[in-house]
Order: sequence, then structure tokens, then C-alpha cells
Amino acid sequence: MIKLLFKWVFQNGILIFLATRLLAQTTTVFTNNFEGTMPAEITPGAAFLTGVQGYAGLGPNGNQFGGKFLRSPTGNLVTLTLSNLPPHKALNINMLFAAIDSLDGTGTFPQGDFFTVTVGESPSSGTVVFRESFANALPSQIQSYVPPSGGQLARRVDLGFSGPGGFYTDSAYNFSVDSRFQNLSHTGQVAVLTFQIEGPGIQPLDDESWAMENLGITLTGVADATPLDTPLWNGWESLLVGTLVVWIGRLSLRRHGDIPILREHF
Repeated sequence: MIKLLFKWVFQNGILIFLATRLLAQTTTVFTNNFEGTMPAEITPGAAFLTGVQGYAGLGPNGNQFGGKFLRSPTGNLVTLTLSNLPPHKALNINMLFAAIDSLDGTGTFPQGDFFTVTVGESPSSGTVVFRESFANALPSQIQSYVPPSGGQLARRVDLGFSGPGGFYTDSAYNFSVDSRFQNLSHTGQVAVLTFQIEGPGIQPLDDESWAMENLGITLTGVADATPLDTPLWNGWESLLVGTLVVWIGRLSLRRHGDIPILREHF
């Protein structure tokens, strides 16, 4: 058994590690927590950077609201443009989403507050990858968005801004755990993503708005660009693999004597 394992390592190990280097990699091409100035890649329209107020601390460890976020009135288009992307198979969106004040969801008037995300190579040619309504004002209003486990961080509570009281409650969501924002079809060198709350129910900033925090874009299906003539292993990887091969070889020699496969390769 040991002899067969040692032979398998020599005959297949190199092929496996070469193939691993060509397998799909995940690469981060944009990330911003909005603590500095407006990122050059973002065309904000009427959106602006402002303090998160009561949203501070919401979210899992390492991905929480804090400091500032990018807040937008409804009816305003926020555009993210990424250029010179490497060849890839799909795109992923990670972000925290703040539904602020009296968003009215789906139903009879007031109605029509839909958060819509598109992905494409231009703002006009984007494909809608997400469109769901959000409702904060009344418990009776219909919200079409149903978050997955871990996706809802707060629901219809006062987190600042135009509250407290009345229709002005707020909600918070972690879109990073929602599969609808993962593996979005995209292969081009340019990615244009748009974000907005649209619909017949849009109202001014002091009545309703939304915000994004910790926005990150990753690509999947990116080939490892490391030249194939560089070493397969470095540092601890080399030590670990080398130790494993020597250990198997010694154990095999101890149990079986001479190993034909060594003669074949050396």
C-alpha cells in the first residue's frame, strides 16, 4: 500500500500542482469602507459620505458599520466603474446595506421603493441582478426582500437620521451572505455596476434614503498569473512537501526494500 502511494505521489503530484495553479482563483478588484474621500471609481450623483450614526457596530466581526458610509437619496444612481480587469468568469458583490427612514416597500400608495443593482459594461447596457422592495414605515407594508440567515442586522428600529418616531425607522442588511450577489455573469475588461432605489414611491432625502458600507468586488475564475517556470512551492510549502515525500520514502524502504519507481525517475 505504501509503495503504491509513493508511486502515485511521484507520477501524479506534479500534474496536480500544475493544474492547481491554473484553477479558478478569486481576486479582489475593489474594496472601500468610505472612511476617506470619495473613491475615483464611484460616480455618486447626489450621494455623499456621512456618519453612520446608530448603524455603528452592526455586522459580523470584520465587516461592521462604522465611521462613515455612502448615503444616497432615492431616485439617485450610484455608479461603480472598474477597468482593466483580468480574464475572469464571474463577479461577486459584497456590501452592507442601510435602509434608512420611511421606505414604503411594495403595495398601494405610498409604494415602489425598490433597491436595484445592475452589472454590465456600461450604465445603459447593464443586466438587473437584484431588484427587491424595502419597507420601514409600517409593519403592514410589504417588503419583498427576504434576507438569508445572517443577512438581517436590524429591522424597523431607530438608528438615527430623520427619527425617532412616526414612520422613520431603519433597517440594516449584510448582502455579503446573500447568494444573489455572488457568481454574477461577467467576463469583460470593464465592469459597470449601478445601485439605486427606484420606483413610483421615491421621496426626498429627509423622508427616505439608503446607504452602502464596506463595498467590495471580487472576480472568480481568474487564472493564476504566476509564470509556470517559477518554483511550485516556496518556504513552508516546500518544507512540508519535501518532508512528506522523504517520510513516505523512508517508510516504504523500511517495509519493502528497494523501490522500482525511484529507479524509473532517478
